[in-house]
Amino acid sequence: MAILLLLCVGMLTLYFRESDSGFVHSAQGVVLRVVAPLQNGTARATKPFRDAWNWTGDLFSAKSENAKLQKELEQLRAGVAKELTTQDENAQMKAMLALQGDGVYPDGVRLVTARVVARSGTAWYSTVTISAGSSSGVEVYDPVVNGAGLVGRVTKVDANAAQVTLIIDQQSFVDAMVQPGGAQGIVSGSVTGDVTLEYVDKNERVKVGQYVVTSGRRGSIFVRGIPIGQIESIGSQEVELYQSISLRPFVDFRKLDLVQVVVR
Repeated sequence: MAILLLLCVGMLTLYFRESDSGFVHSAQGVVLRVVAPLQNGTARATKPFRDAWNWTGDLFSAKSENAKLQKELEQLRAGVAKELTTQDENAQMKAMLALQGDGVYPDGVRLVTARVVARSGTAWYSTVTISAGSSSGVEVYDPVVNGAGLVGRVTKVDANAAQVTLIIDQQSFVDAMVQPGGAQGIVSGSVTGDVTLEYVDKNERVKVGQYVVTSGRRGSIFVRGIPIGQIESIGSQEVELYQSISLRPFVDFRKLDLVQVVVR
């Protein structure tokens, strides 16, 4: 290696002197013939190490690029989720505004918009907690609605929250009437979540598909005309004084989100 180093130094020295002598060219040729095989051997010997180095560099570069793409994907998903949530909230608000436009609520009524923030953790009670309370004017027994119809009534109030008992709860009872026709009855919930219209005289003519709304009778906490549900089935027996009527509520209680409290 020392001899080869000396030869290389000598060759470079002669080369930079730009000598035209044949001796110089002959020396250069000899050195090149000697060094060339060593260069080839060295290149072959170091090729695996160069390839490993390049592969490692490419690997780190690919990981960095993958992390960047993953972050961009997460941002895109978050943006899409936010957009879909906004669209859903807008649809709910439009439905509630449409119900207000139907002239259901009398003069002097104020609607307080709130969000469902918690649900009952037991099958024996069907309640939710909303994000509006006494500081917003909410009181016990105030009706709660959304864009589809009657949700329930306020049963407990805190400063910034309130508990709402849903109409599907077994302790829920709502004065109601069938439209058209005006047959009177009581909408009640059950432990199974089924909703029925009770105490409708068996002589009243009602049929499947008719709407049931709040009656707003004297002493009722609910204003007149709030949609409750639609008659699904009717049963009666000769020995019974009242018909057995099953209702399908308009409100989808599995997807409750935005609601409004009817504050008198």
